[in-house]
Amino acid sequence: MPLKILFETSYKLGQLPADWKTGNITAVFNKGNKSDPSNYTPLRPISLTSTVCKVMESIIRDHVMQFFFQNNYFSKNQFGFIKVRSTAIQLLCIMDEWTTLLDSGGQVDVIYTDFAQAFDMVPHRRLLSKLKSYNMNQRLLMWIQDFLCNRKQSIGDNGEF
Repeated sequence: MPLKILFETSYKLGQLPADWKTGNITAVFNKGNKSDPSNYTPLRPISLTSTVCKVMESIIRDHVMQFFFQNNYFSKNQFGFIKVRSTAIQLLCIMDEWTTLLDSGGQVDVIYTDFAQAFDMVPHRRLLSKLKSYNMNQRLLMWIQDFLCNRKQSIGDNGEF
């Protein structure tokens, strides 16, 4: 019950507690000598954030996804980050199309692009503007904006931040 009250209050105010917006960044050890900095993954450090916030974030995400599905905002060609439309399913669909085309004597030309971490590059203002254009609930937009803005990070090394 206390989490429900906390979540409802956060949503109604369109604000998150400051602790929810703080991440503790730590490097990931790969192998070798732990005192050698080159043995840590520099490109994908781990950001440890509030577990309670992760739960609330998941609830908000489910509501946003439901809103998008109800309003048919996803193309039938949209795969990835959507339940039952994984990138593996997309690969099976496209292979079926290519096989049919090749079996009928057609040709397939392919250009591969890598959008890895693309969502990390979306400007927050543009994302919020796009969500607003879909007539999303104003209170939900306020919560998402507060979630994205004024975040803080602490860098950890040997247990010290």
